[in-house]
Amino acid sequence: MGGAFGLDFGAVMMMAQAMGADAALLAEVLPDVEQEIIAALRDQADDDSGDDQG
Repeated sequence: MGGAFGLDFGAVMMMAQAMGADAALLAEVLPDVEQEIIAALRDQADDDSGDDQG
């Protein structure tokens, strides 16, 4: 029943910096989109776990 429940904002910001992304923009929008990202990860995990059943 484990899974993602939040993003590591520090890691996301470090990746963004390494990729040359606009850190100020990301810092502004990330809290608003975090729940959608987590929901997508959970959906993906649910879909992947269904593949092993038969």
